Amino acid sequence: MIFLVLIIVSFLIIKPFLTAVLTGMILSYIFHPLYSRINKKVPSKNISSLIASVLVVLIITIPLFFLLNTVSKEAYTTYLLSKQKILSGQFLTECQPIDKPACKAVNYLTYKANQPQVRYYFDTTIKSITGKVTEDISNILFSIPILVLDSFIIMFVMFFLFKDGKIFVHKIENMLPLKPNYGKHVIKKLDDMASAVIYGSLIVAIVQGTLGGIGFFIFGLPSPLLWGVIMIFASLLPYIGTSVIWLPASLFLIFSGYVNLETGLIIKGILLMLYGAFIIGMVDNILKPKLIGDKSGLHPVLVLLSVVGGLNFLGFIGVIIGPMILTALVTFINIYEEEKG
Repeated sequence: MIFLVLIIVSFLIIKPFLTAVLTGMILSYIFHPLYSRINKKVPSKNISSLIASVLVVLIITIPLFFLLNTVSKEAYTTYLLSKQKILSGQFLTECQPIDKPACKAVNYLTYKANQPQVRYYFDTTIKSITGKVTEDISNILFSIPILVLDSFIIMFVMFFLFKDGKIFVHKIENMLPLKPNYGKHVIKKLDDMASAVIYGSLIVAIVQGTLGGIGFFIFGLPSPLLWGVIMIFASLLPYIGTSVIWLPASLFLIFSGYVNLETGLIIKGILLMLYGAFIIGMVDNILKPKLIGDKSGLHPVLVLLSVVGGLNFLGFIGVIIGPMILTALVTFINIYEEEKG
């Protein structure tokens, strides 16, 4: 009873930093081969762990910094151009010839959009958005101490798991209330699942980003390589995934084609939307469960349920933890059936 109480209290103490701890564990698992290579050249475990931890931080933060910098610049430029058009009263321009039905519709929208009252609402909306962005930036600034603390915990966890990870796994294996061969089997299944989820997700992200970049190139959108790289990161986002990139792009093409009376742009926008939904999007629904299920031995339906359930329970980190928990449960059930038989 005392042992159970201590476990519960310990969990409550760690709970505020659970995501940071789990993130450190996952990063140490992903980059353990890097640590092993460094340790072969640098015999000291402490120095090797420190070098590997610093390299992991640089590998993640430097590309992310340049990516966010590029995206923010493009977004800010688009925002300024839109604001300038709205405030100048030229949000929409008239098209010719005016006797065509399509031009009549566009010119009617142009007339309404250029009315002072409508421009006032547009201006108010922009100011509201600007205030919201400023507020969000302020919130980010206030949360910097928490982010720094979480980053320190992640690096701290990585350092010690690089150095003592095998000892930690061995202790867990000995603590399991199972026969030694069953304990090794459980650890092996968890290792297979972690490898399948992590590397399967990365493979799917790279495939989706590549397909997205190819689609942007085919349909004539600017910077296909850049947006392909962005879609690799977007693929890891829960629920929305790469649609946060290709859907606005397809809508932009359709809108541009409608305003400028270019049927080709409208067709390109529709085709890009279909390409994103059925080519890029289906990769995540078909390839990921197969990659994870084949290596872990779980049915694709169980894989999908564990990913979605883990996401709802633990957030983004649950995408990895959920399948591992379900794998452990299935493994224990199989062991129980074997012992009972």
